[in-house]
Amino acid sequence: MRILLIALISLILHDFPAFAAQERYIVSQYNTDNGLPQNSVKDIVFDEWGYCWLATEMGMVRYDGQRFVTYGTSELPGLKSTRVEGLTSDDRGTLYARVYGGQIIKVAVSGSQAAPVPVLLPAWSVHVGRQGEAVVDKGMRRKLAYFYSHLGKKLFPFSSNISNNEVYLGNAESLLYLSMDLKAPVTLRDYTGDNPQYAIFAGQFLACLLPGNRVEAWKDGRRVTSYTSIAGPLATNVHFLSGNFLTFPCPDGFYAYAGESLYKITLHDGRLHSEVELEDIHVPFLTSVRFMPGQQTFYLGSLTDGLFIVRKTQFSAPPFSSAVLDQSLYAQAKAGDDRLVVKNMLISIDEKPRQLPFEPGIASWFFAPGNGQLYYEQNYKLNKLDIASGRSQVVAAENKIIHMSPGGEGQYFFASERGFGKLVHDKAVGFKEFPQKANILFARQIRPSYFLVCTEKGLKWYDYERNRVDKSLLEAMPIRTVHVEADNKLWISTYGKGFYLLHNKKLYRMPAGPRQSLTTVHSFIEDGSGYFWLPSNNGLFKVRKSDLQAFAERRLDKVNFFRFDRTDGLPTNEFNGGCDPSYLWLKDSLLSLPSMKGLVWFYPHQIKPYYPTKAIFADSLTVKGRSIPFNTGGITLSPDFKRLSIHVSSPYFGNPENLDLEYQVAGLDPDWHKVEKNGEVTIASLPPGDYKLLVRRNSVDISDSRAQFTLPVEVQPWFYNTWWFYTLCICMSVGIGYLLFKRRLTKLQKEAQELENIISARTHELKGAVDDLAKSEMALLESNRFKDHVITMVLHDMRSPLRFISLISGNLLKNHKHLTPGDLDAYLGDLHMGTQNLLGFTEQFFMWISTQQQGFKISKNLFPLNALFEEIASLYKELFKVNHNRLTIVHTDLECISDYQILSVIIRNLIDNANKNTTDGEITLSCREENGQLLISISDTGQGLTDEQIALFMSRDRQAGNRGTGSLLIHTMLDYIQGSISITSQPGKGSTFTILLQNLNQFDTPGQDGSVPAGS
Repeated sequence: MRILLIALISLILHDFPAFAAQERYIVSQYNTDNGLPQNSVKDIVFDEWGYCWLATEMGMVRYDGQRFVTYGTSELPGLKSTRVEGLTSDDRGTLYARVYGGQIIKVAVSGSQAAPVPVLLPAWSVHVGRQGEAVVDKGMRRKLAYFYSHLGKKLFPFSSNISNNEVYLGNAESLLYLSMDLKAPVTLRDYTGDNPQYAIFAGQFLACLLPGNRVEAWKDGRRVTSYTSIAGPLATNVHFLSGNFLTFPCPDGFYAYAGESLYKITLHDGRLHSEVELEDIHVPFLTSVRFMPGQQTFYLGSLTDGLFIVRKTQFSAPPFSSAVLDQSLYAQAKAGDDRLVVKNMLISIDEKPRQLPFEPGIASWFFAPGNGQLYYEQNYKLNKLDIASGRSQVVAAENKIIHMSPGGEGQYFFASERGFGKLVHDKAVGFKEFPQKANILFARQIRPSYFLVCTEKGLKWYDYERNRVDKSLLEAMPIRTVHVEADNKLWISTYGKGFYLLHNKKLYRMPAGPRQSLTTVHSFIEDGSGYFWLPSNNGLFKVRKSDLQAFAERRLDKVNFFRFDRTDGLPTNEFNGGCDPSYLWLKDSLLSLPSMKGLVWFYPHQIKPYYPTKAIFADSLTVKGRSIPFNTGGITLSPDFKRLSIHVSSPYFGNPENLDLEYQVAGLDPDWHKVEKNGEVTIASLPPGDYKLLVRRNSVDISDSRAQFTLPVEVQPWFYNTWWFYTLCICMSVGIGYLLFKRRLTKLQKEAQELENIISARTHELKGAVDDLAKSEMALLESNRFKDHVITMVLHDMRSPLRFISLISGNLLKNHKHLTPGDLDAYLGDLHMGTQNLLGFTEQFFMWISTQQQGFKISKNLFPLNALFEEIASLYKELFKVNHNRLTIVHTDLECISDYQILSVIIRNLIDNANKNTTDGEITLSCREENGQLLISISDTGQGLTDEQIALFMSRDRQAGNRGTGSLLIHTMLDYIQGSISITSQPGKGSTFTILLQNLNQFDTPGQDGSVPAGS
């Protein structure tokens, strides 16, 4: 966690010029509460990669501007102590650290993209002194090692190394010198009781500073007599004169810290000259000073209070005598090159502020035409103030005014929320309601009587003379402000919807900036150097106009918005807009902006943004929680790696919002994602393949090698997805295929032989089948003849009832008028009988036809046999009269389970045959039960049958002819109901046909599906 302490060192002195009294510093302190392992910072050095290194009692600490990383005994195996005593670099820029006990640490990198880390070196491999260069020459190191190993009570704990060839050894009593020509250090000067302070001046000579502003300079072991004192403000510092000061080297001179002020000593006109760098900076037990020109930042180490980072703020605010002016401010009015009016105060750069005699409140507009007058609104009326005298007057009863602009010859245009008017000699005339229903928020005059009007419903081009809107744009958005850069180029800001460029009648949406901060831009401020300054509700941004133009023309994918906020010394991140004017230029290009905490003043031309320019490095790499070495060529991961974590860093000590690292996994995801604040990038499990982890600074093209980090990542496939596994599978498949082919071939050969045998056997069978087919063909012909005979027989049998019906109906037709009722009843009865006989024959024929259909099924039911007999008797009653026969029904109570219709057809066929073969006789129909069988008998007293006729009737394999076809029909019907028939007969005496039915008590019998048993 970064603690920012913004200390206002200069007090507001009303007796001094206001702006000069507002000098401020931004001070950030770091200690064990926010990152440091220990509060003693003994030395501070920046390495060649841009990292800051701190020497502490708990190890070396690397600082990248965001995080502290400590290297101690746990991180450096073999390190005996964590007490780092000093840091210096050699002439090539390599950084070394001296550890208590004589061990040496070197800062190095393992690859071009790996972050620098300490590496332990053998003792006395390099000599690290208190200041200057690290000594790497072997001869000098041997001499120094011998000297330190033979020291007595008089210690020289630190050395000042001008170079490899010139080393000074000093303490509070003596100054020694060692060079390549000397075998051992020699004494140059005895300072006993003088309390000297040593400082290397710009790497050229050693300066020894003594109380009373006395200076002795030493070069090549000899006294330089031209430098005897220091001129400038340090010469009057009482602490310095009394000897209460500290010295520290710097690249172009050295620093002196006295009385809580830091001075820089340089050469000026051949003399040592001092200048104040920092005033009233209290750092307890100051141990080291480093100034980074690119950052304009001082790094101060304390022996007890950690690290102090100090910057001069580039922003200031004018002091006010009224507390209310420290609050939210809106409109300003320029009252001269060095004066402005805000609220009811006249603020000057060089004079004390003066209160004016009016109360406009938080004004949304002021208008100062440049003649010493100020127009404003108070108590819902338009007023005019003479700034010099303080006299004011009401000029018009107008309110809710938001804009005023010149109209020529003492005339002014004004705009309120609802329309436009003129002020002629301080009288309001010609007010015109705005032609569209939209509240006016802001107006910009672009030529006489012609305005760009910002409304709640878009930007309007308004002609006052014609009172018409010529054009509208962005009608769904409230417009905040508009900036006219050229006739064909407008910059438009909306309220909460971003900002736009209208160029050559084409509208371009601009990027919303970091954190979407530029969704509301209060002003477009051109600084004359090709940049826009954009105040917003979340910081102040600087952007190159050409970058915005290139973005609109799609020549640039990213736009770099440099952000300033509270960390840069702003009193607040929230600026104010919606006022007219919303910014002012004062003398010497001083810019004044209103904010939620007073005015903000700064010189845009003097502010040099500190951009992040250092490379991006990999700090650590872990896979599945285990740290692995970083390899610039990339890493290879197993398919089950699950989690890859890499810490990246890029040294940047400015506003962290301007670093803004983001990453992409090329080959997986085209989107860019924010890097966590701790610099960690975590990637979950990836499919097998080749990827690239790309890390870059946002708003910077990825082609910039300094601003990108690339790590190739290969995720190995599972063994079953590798080429060798595929090759093995193919070989195994070929081998198995060959074996299967051989086995199949053998089997096919065997099957071919078996098939040949089968074909031979089937040939014989086929021959038999052909013979059977021939027989079947003959049987089919015989069946067809049989069917034809049956049809002929049925039709022949139907002729008698038809002839009878025809005869009866003819007699009725001729004699119906002369017939008595009795005769008519007789005729009608005969006619009814004839139709019944015809119906019976027809049903019998259809029953036979049904049995020939595929899928025929019988329907078994329980029914009384006596009812069946009576029905049959009624059908043949009249027919029997033709042959003078009698039909006798023997009454029975037996019941039968069978197909009623089939059984009826069988009995009727047998009765019909009996009637045909009997004359003046008797036919008897009876039934009985024997041994679980039902016996139905049809007896007649007719001609009887011979044995040959009985055999012919009972035969099933005879061919159908003109005789005996009815018997085949009867046998077929009996097969359907699982019945049989027997015949007893005596020629000349009659015959008895007996039907035998089985299984009287079962419904489900094998034949109920209509199938006919074999042989039927």
